[in-house]
Amino acid sequence: MPVSVEFQIAGLVYTIILCVAFFRKVKWDSTQNRIFKALLLVTLTLLALDIASVISIDHRDEYPLLNAILAKAYIVVMDLFIYTIDVYAISCATNRKLSPAIKKVKNGLLIFVTALTLIIMGLSLANTLYYSGYGRQVYSYGPPSDLTYMFSTFSVALVILALLLNVRHMRIAQLFSILSFCVMEGVIAIIQMFNKELLLVGFGSAATVFIMYFTVENPDAQTINRLSQANKRARELLRFYTTTSSTRKSLDAATSTIKLIPNICVMVLDIVDFSKFSNRMGIERLAKYLSGFFEKVESASDTFRIQKFRSFGSFYAAISGVSGETGASATEMVRFAIEILNILKKTNTQNGMNLQLKIGIASGPVVVDLVSNQDFIFNAWGQPMVLAEALHQTGVPNSIHVSESVYAQLSDTYDFEEAPEIEVEGAGRVKSWQLEIGGGGIND
Repeated sequence: MPVSVEFQIAGLVYTIILCVAFFRKVKWDSTQNRIFKALLLVTLTLLALDIASVISIDHRDEYPLLNAILAKAYIVVMDLFIYTIDVYAISCATNRKLSPAIKKVKNGLLIFVTALTLIIMGLSLANTLYYSGYGRQVYSYGPPSDLTYMFSTFSVALVILALLLNVRHMRIAQLFSILSFCVMEGVIAIIQMFNKELLLVGFGSAATVFIMYFTVENPDAQTINRLSQANKRARELLRFYTTTSSTRKSLDAATSTIKLIPNICVMVLDIVDFSKFSNRMGIERLAKYLSGFFEKVESASDTFRIQKFRSFGSFYAAISGVSGETGASATEMVRFAIEILNILKKTNTQNGMNLQLKIGIASGPVVVDLVSNQDFIFNAWGQPMVLAEALHQTGVPNSIHVSESVYAQLSDTYDFEEAPEIEVEGAGRVKSWQLEIGGGGIND
């Protein structure tokens, strides 16, 4: 070849393959995936401009204006590539519930690096870029190039700082992905310093993105399939049924029975600030966490003779007393709720998280739609359903908020503290009680 573009062409081929693989498959809609999508497009543009600018520099005497535009555009896009890596690293390193101080540091870093990038881009456009050599020895130098090298060095330090903010809570894959940028930039900077004509910057950018794809951002069918299988197992364990006609037909022609049960106990729980945790943790990590958590919850439900009634996302509803055992349903449900909080505490400790639950429990007469000869519930109607939902919404995180009927059944067994009255649709203002869990909640 008349000019030294082999490395850039190899990088461009790699990046095109990655773009095809990335955009043709289903991806989790996480913050990191959205940034990585932008990074792929920036890298593709960077390599195309790198090749074009090398060729134009070799013909700069013939096309001086075109060469100036392409060379400066390449420098500006390189600055944009470095900026995108910085944003990605900060996003990964702070993908959790942040303290106010750390949140300020994160926001400050984002604002600072954005302003710095714009300044460097402006200075690169304003200063003269020089060129050296022809043919295979061609390269550019001058203030714009020097500023980009300095920005790259600064970004390595910034990325390391971002990692230090949250290194204990990051996955190995994320650490490896981000550190690959630091190593790659450092190695390339040293090589380019002594061998400017090698033109490795574009290829190094492609290699960095290549490593990131296979360590963190791989959205291939295997990942999706693994999570789908985990979700399927969870649905089977939790005996999840809906009231749709298609579901009814799938139950091997089983018929349903409408039945009034005078004393059913209903529990509703949900994760506090679930949407915020989803954004911070990433949907894949949160899905794995919830799958493991609810598998343990379902295992405990068998011990307490509790039946799961409905579940979606972090929402979970369960019923006890379907068999009609008066008095036992509330006791079993409260014991089950205490066990769930214990499971949550252990799961949080194992995963380095701080998720919290709100739990509401109510009891009373409920009309249920049962599968014939089974305890599986298609649907249920009654005031306890509405009341349990209201109790869970107004409860204190990591506590158990119960209705007056549950309190009346268990006041001799558990310690309760009277809670503020709550407004319930169709019932007005009703009394509620908070179970005191600190000492186990059980009277000796």
